[in-house]
Amino acid sequence: MKRIILTLLTALTAPLTFANNTNAIAEVDTASSNALFPPLFELQDETIFGLPSLMSQYIYQEQNAAFLTQEDTESEVPKLDLTIADKKTANPGKKWEHALPFFAEDVIMNGYDLPLPFGISIIYANVQQDMTLTDLSVGYDGSPKYDIDFVSFDNTESNTHTPQLKLDAWVFPFMNVFATVGKLTGTVGINFAIDGDDALEQGNVDCTLIKNRPLCNALGGASLEVEDIEASLTGMSYGAGMMFVGGWNSYFISVPVTFTWTDMDRSETEGYVVNVLPRVGKQFQFNNGSSLSLYVGTSYLKSQLTLSGTQYLPVGEDGFSVDYKIEQENVDKWMGLVGGSYNLSKHWMLAFEYGGIGGASRQQFITNLSYRY
Repeated sequence: MKRIILTLLTALTAPLTFANNTNAIAEVDTASSNALFPPLFELQDETIFGLPSLMSQYIYQEQNAAFLTQEDTESEVPKLDLTIADKKTANPGKKWEHALPFFAEDVIMNGYDLPLPFGISIIYANVQQDMTLTDLSVGYDGSPKYDIDFVSFDNTESNTHTPQLKLDAWVFPFMNVFATVGKLTGTVGINFAIDGDDALEQGNVDCTLIKNRPLCNALGGASLEVEDIEASLTGMSYGAGMMFVGGWNSYFISVPVTFTWTDMDRSETEGYVVNVLPRVGKQFQFNNGSSLSLYVGTSYLKSQLTLSGTQYLPVGEDGFSVDYKIEQENVDKWMGLVGGSYNLSKHWMLAFEYGGIGGASRQQFITNLSYRY
């Protein structure tokens, strides 16, 4: 029994994204986390396990923007009164030469600058988090699955690494959409216990029969605890999402939302990971045209996945296959995070993000190199 369960458990694991973020960067942790990112998951510039999106390109006001005002003779209070023709006169040299984002011309006419519309990013996300495994059911050689109530899981922790490729575009000056794909690898540590009395009861073992005495003596009143079983994780992580941004003066707010799902090598995964990362920060502009953006925020990760598959067990002469299904969910939904990005120019950007502030069992580190065009 112990050997069968130990072999089976190595196939019962899959990451939560990022994701992070997943973009996670989902993601994600990412799937993520963002998961990524998420994990970015999105994670994390974006969602991991998702992991979500590390925001770096924000709308900022030009230092030399010119505004035309006229004086209200009744209130003697200056106010802005620009027609489209006036705006073109105010910034005669400004012209947006790209199809996206929509309404870009109106924005730059008002003295604001925009990031280039399209981006491609290389993201790396490392996500660690606690998970719960419940509702294990098992069948043999294609037979119907039965719930296994005498096995309980505790302190299941995953550690995943997800390099990702991300493509994004600014659809509106305040909204960016993106998609990620990444290769997920990692490990998961599993601890579980077998209740002997429950195993005898569920197996309908009659301990009054002499032939069952050895099994009843071994399991009756016993609790077998198995700790620190390590299983490997491999698979692909996919994510999609959007990011809403706004700003005033040199301050900004961003809210990336990332959806991450995974395709694991040894199991089928049903469900997806959702990662939301509200953040606020400040941008510092330098004389050489570069800028530094720093922010703080929080990450919400919701993951409820159903894992199913078949594991061959080399028991006896021919062996047999075990069909399984199990439910997986992340333990900590919220965590604090800090991050920043350095814009070398309008084309190149470096970014980082660390999550795990506030005592959460979920931690992630995401780095990102982006090129915009």
